[in-house]
Amino acid sequence: MTTTPELAAMWHDDITINGQPYPTRHPCPDDVTTTEDCFDDLPVHHHQYLTAVHEAGHAVAALVARACVHSATIKPLSELVTATPTTTGTSHGNTINCNFPDGQTSATCLGAGERAADRWLHQNNLWTPRRALGIELSAYGDRCEFLAANPHFGFGADRNDYRVVHDLADQLITQHWDAVTAVADALVTRLHLTGDQIARIADLPNGTHSATCTA
Repeated sequence: MTTTPELAAMWHDDITINGQPYPTRHPCPDDVTTTEDCFDDLPVHHHQYLTAVHEAGHAVAALVARACVHSATIKPLSELVTATPTTTGTSHGNTINCNFPDGQTSATCLGAGERAADRWLHQNNLWTPRRALGIELSAYGDRCEFLAANPHFGFGADRNDYRVVHDLADQLITQHWDAVTAVADALVTRLHLTGDQIARIADLPNGTHSATCTA
């Protein structure tokens, strides 16, 4: 595996999670020790909506792939207001799905959460490098899942750079942005949506449950 200066320069190694370097597209300020530190100047209802957009990105990407979406859930606003800062890399939502037809659609789904949240910040004039870093830290679980299945990928690696996942996700999110925001609007109100509810809101068919899925 080879690297290029251009690709390597896209990633920063300023922070570790569970003792391992966690490359990010945006540098980590010295005062950031938890994910919540990145959002300390963002109204909590915006932080909650970012979580909803993140999960909506996953769900819509799964539907586009004709995978099966089981549910999407986010924490209520009251829990975010009173939450004690936790370890870096935590998330306040979860989307459960299965039965992706191939590795590329699964990768796109895993990247779609953080890229949807990043797009929402840009569109609402709320984007800052610090908040963008928070979005990346919130995607820790998604990145770990992808890298576990694709150990030949890395950060700054020629052709097998994680930026490929972001690029695939960005393309999908751009094409289906109205569906993502519609699902996020419903999720931030209801806090939990079934896969069939998400499919109706997004106006996309839900896929078939995998025979081996235990969710």
